[in-house]
Amino acid sequence: MNTTKFQLTNLNCSACGKVSQMKISKIKDVISVRLEQDGNTATGELDAGREVQIPELQEVLAGTGYKVHSI
Repeated sequence: MNTTKFQLTNLNCSACGKVSQMKISKIKDVISVRLEQDGNTATGELDAGREVQIPELQEVLAGTGYKVHSI
């Protein structure tokens, strides 16, 4: 199992975190997604059956306005 840690910014409300989590969980081979939101920023961690890169997260969240950063 591979773990990817990331940070999300530009989240406007708690629903933004839930939408992000739902979209990320649909990436192929993702097993689980955990987000800890604090205001408009969230720290996240996902477990997958393969290595998931930050550009893949950016792609799945494209159009949402949320920004993904590696940590």
